[in-house]
Amino acid sequence: MNLYTKHKQVILASSSQTRISYIKKYFDRILAVKHKVQESNIKKQNAELSFKDLAELLSKKKAESIIDKYPQSIIIGSDQILVCDGKIRNKSNSLSKAKENLINLRGKKHRLISSTYVIKSKKFYFKETKDAEILFKNISKRKIEEYLQEEKKNVLMSVGSYRIEDNSKYNFLTVLKGDYETIIGFPLKNLVKKLTKDTK
Repeated sequence: MNLYTKHKQVILASSSQTRISYIKKYFDRILAVKHKVQESNIKKQNAELSFKDLAELLSKKKAESIIDKYPQSIIIGSDQILVCDGKIRNKSNSLSKAKENLINLRGKKHRLISSTYVIKSKKFYFKETKDAEILFKNISKRKIEEYLQEEKKNVLMSVGSYRIEDNSKYNFLTVLKGDYETIIGFPLKNLVKKLTKDTK
């Protein structure tokens, strides 16, 4: 379902290929721009926030970080936080770290908190935060190593060091709660509904 062939350009404050591919299902005029947010600094400075509030703050900051360059556009910021054992797990910066993360997730449930924040013509327009719960199955270290070698270009871009898109092949996840857009870190359908309603 494509929208907005005659609408203002939509700016996605992200370089995530997963988000870029997903948003193209709904919008024709998309420009993906890397945000200017240092996520680790914001997490450190706002350690007292709840996980939900932190995800919302990060998605807001990402949208706001490019507002001066695109003042008349719709800007979409998004963020996802993974929580396991009561702690935030960050993206891996190496395959060895990704392996460690996946080993630590084995046999455990974890939460994915995904937030979208939207600015339209420099004003707040929409926000939504959704939860998912995932069980990472107790697979062998060998299977983890095989997965990382085959998908190494993608796993470092994900907070969990895995992608839900790969589950049909590797069968390492059980979705206990949440829909696809929440699991990939991009609540979008309700934004599309609101924009569609507002342009009628």
